[in-house]
Amino acid sequence: MGTLYLTDLADVCRTAVAVVREQPGWQTAARSSGGYDPHGVWCVMWHHTASTATTEEDVAYICSGSDDSPLANLYLARDGSVDVCAAGATNTNGKGGPVTLSHGTIPQDSMNTYAIGIEAANDGVGEQWPQQQIDAYFALSNALANAYGLDPADVCSHAEWAPTRKIDPATAAAVQGPWRPTSVNSSGTWSLDDIRNEAQTRAGATPTPPPTPPTPEDDMRAGPYLIQATGADGTPAGRVYATDGNGMTVRWLADDATLEGFRWQATQVFGWSAPELQPGAPVPPCDTIAAFGVVIE
Repeated sequence: MGTLYLTDLADVCRTAVAVVREQPGWQTAARSSGGYDPHGVWCVMWHHTASTATTEEDVAYICSGSDDSPLANLYLARDGSVDVCAAGATNTNGKGGPVTLSHGTIPQDSMNTYAIGIEAANDGVGEQWPQQQIDAYFALSNALANAYGLDPADVCSHAEWAPTRKIDPATAAAVQGPWRPTSVNSSGTWSLDDIRNEAQTRAGATPTPPPTPPTPEDDMRAGPYLIQATGADGTPAGRVYATDGNGMTVRWLADDATLEGFRWQATQVFGWSAPELQPGAPVPPCDTIAAFGVVIE
């Protein structure tokens, strides 16, 4: 039985995020193996919940709603707040690995006893990741690394640990804010290299304040837009992310779509609309969009 419990976990979280809730009994909550072994934690594991449930419902399930509970040490809500669920080892990661990080190689199927598991609220199939949640994810991960003697890059994702059965975190296309991970597969899984690089960058830099959303007085085509192509039967064929500085650029986020023979739908991310691309309205054919200054990469 492991004897190490991270009873300072709530205090560590408060150095990173403004709102931290402590669940009853978290200081002694652990999987059947108990706390961590004397080696301590070697990794921060990034997950998404694959759920559309409320914070209260998700947290209740993580803490006591499953035969395998607790299912994570921490829960990261959509608003960037955190629930502390367990101080000991948890059933977060399942079979997978091995993986080598700065402290050494975590053996196959052993991540639960080496990692702090974070479950972030997101359905994983296209739900937007708000910038406040993304910023909190990095701040939380870096605070944990600093507190427990890890490198900021000592992170792993469920998809990297168990690539044949997991896709989280995803999707890259749904990430809001200035940091935008690349996708490593058709499920939109975030690149772990991108996560690690950004964690290291943020660990050594002052956080950038959130950008101010454009107003109707700004360039009305500023976006960003999520443009959906659908076939004649309505089946989604691919998505692109469009943004505008001095010339709009469109970047494909899926490789399963062509540029001809599809109906296009546009969703404006901000609360105002551009005249050419009304939310939910058909977007003109590609050659017409190109006339607006859009470049298809």
